[in-house]
Amino acid sequence: MCGINGIFLKDKERVVQRAEVVSMRDSMIHRGPDDEGIFVDRDLGLGHRRLSIIGITTGNQPMTNSGQTLWIVYNGETYNYTALRKLLEARGHRFETESDTEVVLNVYAEYGPDCVRHMNGFFAFAIWDSQKRQRFVARDRLGIKPLYFIDNADCFVFASEIKSILKSGYCDAAINSSAVYEFFVFRAVCGEQTLFDGVRSLLPGHRMTITENATQIEQYWDESSGGNQPISGMNDAVDRLDELLTDAVNIRLMSEVPLGTLCSGGVDSSLVTALAARACGTAINTYSVGFKEADFDESGYARLVSAEYGTKHHEVQLTGQQFAELLPDLVRLNDEPLNFANSVHIYAVSKLAKEHVTVVLTGEGADELFIGYPRYHLPRFAAKLDSVRWLASPILSAASAVFRDHRFKKLQQYLNISHNDRVLLNSAINETDLANEVLDQSVSKTLGYRRIVAHSLAGGSDVLSNLSINDQKTYLVSILNRQDKMSMAASVESRVPFLDYRIVEFANNLKSSNKTRGWDTKQIVKKVAARYLPGEVVHRRKSGFGVPLTTYFRDNSGLRQLAERLINESDYHGLLDKRVLLQRLDEHRVGSADNSELLWTAVSFLTWKEQYGV
Repeated sequence: MCGINGIFLKDKERVVQRAEVVSMRDSMIHRGPDDEGIFVDRDLGLGHRRLSIIGITTGNQPMTNSGQTLWIVYNGETYNYTALRKLLEARGHRFETESDTEVVLNVYAEYGPDCVRHMNGFFAFAIWDSQKRQRFVARDRLGIKPLYFIDNADCFVFASEIKSILKSGYCDAAINSSAVYEFFVFRAVCGEQTLFDGVRSLLPGHRMTITENATQIEQYWDESSGGNQPISGMNDAVDRLDELLTDAVNIRLMSEVPLGTLCSGGVDSSLVTALAARACGTAINTYSVGFKEADFDESGYARLVSAEYGTKHHEVQLTGQQFAELLPDLVRLNDEPLNFANSVHIYAVSKLAKEHVTVVLTGEGADELFIGYPRYHLPRFAAKLDSVRWLASPILSAASAVFRDHRFKKLQQYLNISHNDRVLLNSAINETDLANEVLDQSVSKTLGYRRIVAHSLAGGSDVLSNLSINDQKTYLVSILNRQDKMSMAASVESRVPFLDYRIVEFANNLKSSNKTRGWDTKQIVKKVAARYLPGEVVHRRKSGFGVPLTTYFRDNSGLRQLAERLINESDYHGLLDKRVLLQRLDEHRVGSADNSELLWTAVSFLTWKEQYGV
């Protein structure tokens, strides 16, 4: 796990300055505190910060081949690197280190751009081929590792983090105003766009070839790859998932440094913990977050899992004041506003984990693969109500007012929009009407990439599967970005067994009826989990990893104090309506409404503007 960066000047007469590469590289020291490296060759520069995990003494980067014709900077892990190494040795390749980085370099030498199809892992890397005078850049299939770039007539600049690109001197920090509406609706920007004007994100499952004359970007994998896999029934499907997940966990235990798991007490992370503990045979370290607010505290379930498998369990708890104090630095480390408030707690638990381990396994991805969110059922239910919309709409409106359940309100809204837009807005955090109210009228109201993805998936009879794929291409990528940035801020590598590409292909070729029945979400995962976990953990009510934002924004200090300062003092640059924000904050403070989600969106955005001076 590392931080990588590079500059390529398209005019061969110009020379990359070493100081530019060093400045970019060292803005990411948290990603790689163990070592540093640099390679500059006239119009090209590569930088690397290293968190040593495999090939600790011999895996320094940038790394070159024996003929010094290929140079690589690599961030990630390739779990099948030993098998690839044996295959390559049989074809005449020779190795001087024990690192997986050298294997990736030689896989590229053997297969060229198709090297990524042979790799099972999570990665972002760049290779300089001096003979062909071209640069090859790739990102893993699901987007677990980030990779950002700018590409114009003068240069191509890339890095693991946006702040590194801004340090290059080839890009100024400026707001991408066309992405602000998307952020306020979904609290994340997906696709190639970022909130920084001109800075792009390489899409998951994509690769690039860059020369002086052209940049070619192509997709090498998608979520439905792998073809139909014959499954004879639920029992067969459960056995297959058990087999795949067990292997995915086992290969992610590959490490030359101590490792553990982030175990929230939810089914997914608890199952990963159980499989890891069984494979290790010794007491592993587990970590969870606790809350003094009982409705948000899942730590008791995590302790149950720890007791079952004899783990060395550790917990962290933050006060509302500590949460607010951490927020500015974490927004800066995240490059963009924090989408989820629990990002702060992921950093805190990662910092705790760093006291004992360098690698953690997590349960991310299971909900998006196996229909884990109750909101997936809303578009399907709305379709059943379409014919009686005149009756259903007022009933849902009344239910929403009485029970204050956002699902009633969302279902009512679905009755007034097309099926395509139901897929599009399924993961929306704030209502579009609310975003329109808060944003200045001059702000562009576009959702280009999200709309293209959602509408491409809106056909067919299996609505739940379409919603799942839509989330994998959009919502999940923002979750993975959060997980990477917050854990790496503490110099900890997070591994995600559920997102082994073999499991993704398996899940996406299953019928949704094998994943959920009625309102019973993620049943196939629960059936596997029942083989390893106490019943109280498997059959508990889904609660997610929530944060008591409602309380935080009503307390007299901490987050409410920060919100009042930011809303009153920020320079809005014609983007937001200060009057509306103050009104919503006052409503929330006196308890006449719960505006915590909108307030969190605004505070995170305004904190980002302040941190980056945009």
